[in-house]
Amino acid sequence: MYDFEQILANALQKVASEHGQSFKDDAALAWGKAGACYLSYVLCSLPPNAVRSCQYSARDNYGPIMLDCKWYERLAELCMNGKDNTLVSIPSAQNGKISKSISKELFLEMLDFCREG
Repeated sequence: MYDFEQILANALQKVASEHGQSFKDDAALAWGKAGACYLSYVLCSLPPNAVRSCQYSARDNYGPIMLDCKWYERLAELCMNGKDNTLVSIPSAQNGKISKSISKELFLEMLDFCREG
């Protein structure tokens, strides 16, 4: 089981770097947390206001996510190890972490959520 917010943050940094860009400070981690919160909303009934709060915090503190939709497949490859489903650790509605399986389809939906942020 892997902590999804850190996995996504690392992948965002790597893919941005592959395209000659970089996230500054903790921006990638903030957006990784927003993505993990979205998954928790879908899979664990995390309240919508908690998800939006995380998303708005990332945007307000670091600006919009640096994410081109052309990067989606590479991000999926990195975060899901080339699989269609993977087990990750995401925030639970009870302020802890919970292990859940995510599909590639849900992963891509989560990226759309972050881009909308």
